[in-house]
Amino acid sequence: MEILIPEYKIERHVRAMAHRISEEHKNSGNSLPPVLICVLNGSFLFFSDLVKDMGTDCEIDFIRPKSYHGQDNSGGVTFTKDIEVDLKGKRVYIIEDIVDTGATMIEILQRVYSRVPVDVKIVTLVHRKGNPFDVDHFCFEIGDEWVVGYGFDDNGLKRNYRNIYSIPKQSN
Repeated sequence: MEILIPEYKIERHVRAMAHRISEEHKNSGNSLPPVLICVLNGSFLFFSDLVKDMGTDCEIDFIRPKSYHGQDNSGGVTFTKDIEVDLKGKRVYIIEDIVDTGATMIEILQRVYSRVPVDVKIVTLVHRKGNPFDVDHFCFEIGDEWVVGYGFDDNGLKRNYRNIYSIPKQSN
């Protein structure tokens, strides 16, 4: 296990992202506060740090899709926590740790769009180089490595690490 992204870089990039999103919302002309939706469990640390640095009032909510079992995401998507905030006419930012295949995000987007927001943006902590799934904002670009720490887990463990580490992928 080696440090891929150190804590100080995470802090700096997340703070800059919060300011970028705040300015984007202010410039949108929408007088309603934006809604930031945390995708549990992986993005909880990123989300927490991001909302603390927002330069505008915002509503927050949480959604919890389940698609991974270890490093396997072939079992489909189920939801154990759904969105509760009214999204109609509001700008929505979906805050996620990473979008890999996009299957989970597609399911989340269907739920969000069914609640008639005026605009939806996807914000991720990391984005894989060459990933065809388009996100609106991301803090870091990584390769194909498996990562842990700062919300990323390895079978439910290592989420609490302050840095992001790369670890070897397990063979199935």
